[in-house]
Amino acid sequence: MKHFPGYGDNGDSHTAIIQDNRSLDELRQVDFLPFQAGIDAGADSILVSHNILSKIDTVPSSISPKITDLLRKELHFKGVILTDDFDMAGLADFVSQEEAAFQVIVAGNDLILGSSYQTQIPYLLKKISSGELTEERIDESVRRILNWKYDLGLLGASQ
Repeated sequence: MKHFPGYGDNGDSHTAIIQDNRSLDELRQVDFLPFQAGIDAGADSILVSHNILSKIDTVPSSISPKITDLLRKELHFKGVILTDDFDMAGLADFVSQEEAAFQVIVAGNDLILGSSYQTQIPYLLKKISSGELTEERIDESVRRILNWKYDLGLLGASQ
């Protein structure tokens, strides 16, 4: 499912940083409904947008722990959370590719959709070495991703 927490009638985050000024109650009454229905029906993954929900946080949804908490704690989503493309202006104009990789993981995302792995991986390794990013946090995502792959039949019994 995508694009949590919803786009509403906002602009295009491919080309600009998008601000959404709706309240959490408005989002609950409209945008969250199809996500909750999908979660209740067994959705296994949700892609998070880069929109900034200004009544909830000051950063894009993809790097907001508050948005991930809404998914996990309020909507009770247990599956894989992935980001939208890092090259979209809604994130790329807000933070560097390397720092974005760090922030999305800290925020609780499991998978990154980006293309700057040559610089992101060394940056993340430094964050692990410094203790800013824990192996336990990474292991949480690894478990969800491996469970997802298993459920999809992508891992054989011998793996």
